[in-house]
Amino acid sequence: MAPAVQCRARPALSMNGACMYVHRIEFSIPADQDAETTADFAKSLLGALRMNGQLCGKEWPLFVENRQCVALVLAPEQGSLAPALHGEYVRKVVHQGDMRGISITFTPVAEDCTSAQTCTCHTSSGYVLFTTYLSLESPIRCLDCFLPVPLYRFPVMPSGEYYELICWQSDYQSCDRLQMNCTTLERATTRQLSNKQSSLSKQGIEICRTMENLTRTPFYYYLYRAHARSLKSEQERCCPSCGQSWHLETPLHSLFHFQCEPCRLVSNFGWNLCP
Repeated sequence: MAPAVQCRARPALSMNGACMYVHRIEFSIPADQDAETTADFAKSLLGALRMNGQLCGKEWPLFVENRQCVALVLAPEQGSLAPALHGEYVRKVVHQGDMRGISITFTPVAEDCTSAQTCTCHTSSGYVLFTTYLSLESPIRCLDCFLPVPLYRFPVMPSGEYYELICWQSDYQSCDRLQMNCTTLERATTRQLSNKQSSLSKQGIEICRTMENLTRTPFYYYLYRAHARSLKSEQERCCPSCGQSWHLETPLHSLFHFQCEPCRLVSNFGWNLCP
């Protein structure tokens, strides 16, 4: 068996600049409350902001400073925390804070220099549901520029927020991390990532259908491909849904070597074939 580092190598994705933003959120601690109570409220609001696509990741430092609970968070853009972008559940939590005498201040701090630039396309010919175990960005990528698109730019899902999509992203990243580590559940998680009939893929494909219906714009699902027997066998590989040829003469974004427009699927050559 080839060493894990060889069988898991992936080409770097091209990213231009860094536009995700670090923000500081301050929660005043009312005189009749302790810091722990305010911190619990802060966690509720941060969770609601995450499910509304306004925050990225789920690990946020929270500390007390001058009778305030302070959180440092990562958001897709400088203006991501504007009240106009708050969804129904975020507004409810903010209202609860008002009733309890907790004032909330949102302050953009600086760009995050390690993250991908956010998509700035005015319109897009389509989108791709794509993430990795390293990604903190939105799992929706523009098909034209292949940069992440903040979730709040899309209509909310049936849950009233983006709960379904964020849960899928968390599940996908867990599987991707396990198969990249090549120790525990490697084969099982690779099947989840690469098999169209896996529970993970079915969930993601259903999300794509829902988002396409909401936006009237094509949404593609990415099927991971780990290993291939040969370049010839890969070039002859057919769409796993309709059985038709889907090989692209010119890879899309130097990553997707396969695209089936009717089935809304994209995939890559086996990573062991990539330079």
